[in-house]
Amino acid sequence: EDIKKVKKNVVRCFNVIKMNVCDTVPRCILHFFITQLVDDLEHALEQEDLVEFLKEKQDILERRKVCRAQFSALKQALPHTDEVL
Repeated sequence: EDIKKVKKNVVRCFNVIKMNVCDTVPRCILHFFITQLVDDLEHALEQEDLVEFLKEKQDILERRKVCRAQFSALKQALPHTDEVL
């Protein structure tokens, strides 16, 4: 009976250790992935001109202007659609 109690306690202890390892390992892996990502980004930004990196690309800027013009035209046309319908 004492051996069963010892065995039961050892199994419980191993289960607690197993749970701790299962919880800790993914956190460690994520920590190292994130740390590596941040280091790589910092290195890339050090090599590039930060202002140029953050500047909006010309094609996106032109597309934004076109979208604003279309939005303005649709906004002006909306009251006239009620008259037609």
